[in-house]
Amino acid sequence: MKKFFSKVKTEVTFKKAGEGHKLTEDTRSKAVQPRTPAERAHPSQGAQQAGAAALARLEQKDQGKTKRTSSAVRAAARAEAAEREARSNANSPYATGTRTQSEPEVQDCAPVVLSVSGVRFVCPLSGQSVPKEGLDQHKRECIVTYLIDSPVKMSATMIQSLNKGRDKVQVCVDTLRKYLENILANPTEEKFRKIRLSNKAFQDRVATMEGHEEFLQAAGFSLKELPHQDTVEPFWVLSEDKCDDLDSLKVSVDILTTTEPLKFKVDRMMQVLQPTDRVAEFRLPDAFYNLTTEEIKREQQDRTDAVQKSFQLRTKAMREREEQQNLRRYNFTLIRVRFPDNVLLQGVFRAQEKLSALVQFVRDALVSDWLPFVLSSATGQRLEEEEVSFAELGLVPAAVVNFTWDPSIMADIAAQQGAASNNQYLKPELL
Repeated sequence: MKKFFSKVKTEVTFKKAGEGHKLTEDTRSKAVQPRTPAERAHPSQGAQQAGAAALARLEQKDQGKTKRTSSAVRAAARAEAAEREARSNANSPYATGTRTQSEPEVQDCAPVVLSVSGVRFVCPLSGQSVPKEGLDQHKRECIVTYLIDSPVKMSATMIQSLNKGRDKVQVCVDTLRKYLENILANPTEEKFRKIRLSNKAFQDRVATMEGHEEFLQAAGFSLKELPHQDTVEPFWVLSEDKCDDLDSLKVSVDILTTTEPLKFKVDRMMQVLQPTDRVAEFRLPDAFYNLTTEEIKREQQDRTDAVQKSFQLRTKAMREREEQQNLRRYNFTLIRVRFPDNVLLQGVFRAQEKLSALVQFVRDALVSDWLPFVLSSATGQRLEEEEVSFAELGLVPAAVVNFTWDPSIMADIAAQQGAASNNQYLKPELL
């Protein structure tokens, strides 16, 4: 039986191999005929039903797995959509270049337009408006310029204005005053008219302060080499004619004692803004904030801590200390005063300035500066405490304040001849 089936199998194999060839026959010229696949039989109705049942069982089995991976499928779809959009943008005719994987993505954005260009100060000597960045250089140049005309006054101003640390400045002033007072008390004593430069007290208290040389020269001292302990050392020596002119020394003492540092007032940088829907939008320069980069990063954490502290019991001293710290967070503030015609008057102030400064600023800009007016916050609260700072009032680092004429006074003067009309506010030259 096995031999029979083996023989049949061999015959079938030879039949599938096709027609035979002789060994001497050239088969290269004959084209190879492709084998036509046998036609697949169509499944019967029973087979179709069995297949459908099997597919249903498989779908039911994998249904839980599909649910568990649906979020991953959606994430993959979003990533694929983002990739297609990126390729589309890269192929866009408006694309200016391509970005490699190692290069960070650069987002084009319009330049930020600041509400005010910066902070400027008005020099009390020259009257010039100086930017905050060039304040120290201008201060020094201006003092040197006036030093020729008023040497004693300007040298004392130099000591007060060009040195850091108020305690150190005061020690220097007290030491120089003591030198002069000793001469006034003992005008015939030669030892009081000399100051040795290598003296430890002089080195520690005076020599490191800018302006001390200019003051000593203005008071009548000059540098000389004098013998001291078998050597020669430099001394500041008061000239003999100055010793005879004690009144001049008294004037120098008075000037040195009463002179104060130069106080540069903040340039209000007054601007009149036309009505706009963005009156409460402020873009301020960094000079308005008394915060370092690290402090700004910690600001959000501080807010979180403040919420937690609100649930803790704190003493009055603790609360007052925290309030004072918050008041020092800002250096300057930008105030916009909105008039009933929606015109805005803008000015720059120190955060610790009083509300009275804003009242005077507004009054100087009014046509009828003699009329009383009322300033109120954006929430409608009247601002009446003029001796309270902007920081304490919460008007930092920027705020919008509303202006109205005092209604009680306007009712009394409405019928007077020549009274200002209610719709005339700012001076024409400002507009």
